[in-house]
Amino acid sequence: MLKPGKQAAAVSTLLAVSLVSAACSTGGSSNQADANKPKAAESPAAVASAKPKLPLFEKPVELTYFVMLDPKISATKKNYSEIEAFSLLEKETNVKIKFLHPPLGSEKEQFNLMVSSNDLADLLAVQATYYNGGAQKALNDGVIIRLNELIDKHAPNFKKYLNDHPDFIKDMVLDDGTIYAFPTFKVEKINRFTNGFQIRKDWLDKYGLQVPNTMDEWYKVLKTFKEKDPQSTPFSATAASVTWREFMSAWAIKYDFYQVNGKVKFGQLQPEYKEYLTTMKKWYDEGLLDPEFATNDTKKLDSKITGNIAGSFNAQLNGGMGRLLDLMKDEPGFKLVGAPNPQAKDGKFYNLNSNTLSAPQGNEVVMISGSSKKAAEAVQWMDVAYSEWGHNLMNFGIEGKSYNMVNGAPKLSDAVMKDPKLSVVNALGQYSLGNATGRFWVEDSRLAEQVATYPEQLEANKVWASADSSLNLPNSLTPTVEESQKLASIMADINTYNSEMFLKFVYGKEPLSNFDAYQQRLKQMNIEEAIKIQQAALDRYNKRK
Repeated sequence: MLKPGKQAAAVSTLLAVSLVSAACSTGGSSNQADANKPKAAESPAAVASAKPKLPLFEKPVELTYFVMLDPKISATKKNYSEIEAFSLLEKETNVKIKFLHPPLGSEKEQFNLMVSSNDLADLLAVQATYYNGGAQKALNDGVIIRLNELIDKHAPNFKKYLNDHPDFIKDMVLDDGTIYAFPTFKVEKINRFTNGFQIRKDWLDKYGLQVPNTMDEWYKVLKTFKEKDPQSTPFSATAASVTWREFMSAWAIKYDFYQVNGKVKFGQLQPEYKEYLTTMKKWYDEGLLDPEFATNDTKKLDSKITGNIAGSFNAQLNGGMGRLLDLMKDEPGFKLVGAPNPQAKDGKFYNLNSNTLSAPQGNEVVMISGSSKKAAEAVQWMDVAYSEWGHNLMNFGIEGKSYNMVNGAPKLSDAVMKDPKLSVVNALGQYSLGNATGRFWVEDSRLAEQVATYPEQLEANKVWASADSSLNLPNSLTPTVEESQKLASIMADINTYNSEMFLKFVYGKEPLSNFDAYQQRLKQMNIEEAIKIQQAALDRYNKRK
């Protein structure tokens, strides 16, 4: 086990609270109200300086960075070091980054191998939950370090950003105020609501149908697709995406933990879950659900959509809708439209994906390892991304090549927007990380709006973003070390059991008359104790200031 690093003895208010003076020390306005006022063509980063004083160090510094090689980048690059933004950043800062990319899908395994060998990279773009016990246990064991004091001393741009956006802090700290990672900030809705239901608009038009809003309307659409073309698959999905769960919004429940007015619940324990299962089984029996929905991979789903077999599905805004429209751009009849999650009985449209502004979730955070001897240098390097220059570099790439300043705002160039061989996302990946894994900065909504090259994408985003997110638990809940270990132990078996029983109920291998016995089994597996753990974590989160 790694030896614990020296942790701060006590937590002052979050950043050792020199946040109050951050605006002054970095040249920003000391008037908080003025600082929050939007300015024309201002970078969403609300940065402290146009460009920091560079290079950061007189002598070269090398940092190692463990991060997944995102498929959006691996389509054309073998390593993030080949991206032009990182090459320029190295030249300007005098900091060389050695990127360590584990084989895709083995991130957790490779991370834990590094931990066991006491040979961690300086920077870690991994889920804190990869470590048994989560972020707090990783801190206690010295696997990662607390960043508050380092940020306070070495990150003036990041401090100013937090000072200007104090409401964001609650979602990026532990219950005691510890900052353990640089998060990805997703301020605008176009950056946060990036996936949802999509339907073949040309099919709807052909059969005189409207975009469905309720489960009854969804049934009418899917049934019509099947009746008009018996060879069609009205709704399809991939096994990994499990997007059929999004239909649970019609019953105002989720497939997992969720909350109602601050009270944690578990979807499979609710009586409405039986109604949902009954509907899914009916759809499956009538051929409305893809019979291969539990085994499809992305390639197979793509072939069904582009082969005019699948009539609806759930996918990403760019990686799904945008990519498919690109693939089918020579087929003028191919059209897609975004659809909302089905309306619940209370009249609300619920979004079942958590979309916190500064969520330290998944691989969208970067932590510093306890074995790093260059933690201060790592913080200084990451802070550059919170200057206007660094913000534009990390989002848009190289000025004059991948983007140009037009009327004071960055605009992607033809090299990205009109590459004859690459999609916009892949072309952008030649110059910047864009929205690929490994980010630790503010996602720029102006980039997202340009990458979404089809009007259908922007319209879909509006539909998905208008939904109610109140059922979702915050991404940044932090059970205690003991709670985390207990929760992981309980849920490992329950998650497997739930997945198996869902398929058995839908396939008809388990009669729905056994639903009560199924719920009783969940209780025997200690689901109620897991709910209590999540409730305690939510209560502590709600007390954060």
